[in-house]
Amino acid sequence: MNRIKELRKAKNMKQVELANAISVSQAALSGYETGKYEPDFDTLQRIAEFFHVSIDYILGRDEKKPVAETDNGREREFVRLFGKLTPEQQDMVLAQLKGVVDSQGK
Repeated sequence: MNRIKELRKAKNMKQVELANAISVSQAALSGYETGKYEPDFDTLQRIAEFFHVSIDYILGRDEKKPVAETDNGREREFVRLFGKLTPEQQDMVLAQLKGVVDSQGK
C-alpha cells in the first residue's frame, strides 16, 4: 500500500491527520502504508474518495496518476481541526456544512 503513503505525503499530511479523516487508527494506517495490514473495502473506498483516485490506483492496478489539485492549506486545516472533535461535534459540523452547501443551490 505504498500508494497511500505517496498520496498522503503529496498532500503534506501527517499519518494522524489522514487516519482521522478516513476514520481509522494511526496504527492501522501505518500498517496499510507498510504492508503489514490490508484495508477492508470500506476503508479503501474512503481513502479513494478522500484523495479523488480510484481504488485500482491505490492497489497499484492502475498506473494513471491522479490529477494534481491546488492546495491552499484550508483543506488540511479543516481535516486537522475536524479530527479533534468528538463524533457528536463532527456530526454537527457536517450538518452545518451540508446546510451551507445546500443553501448555495437555491
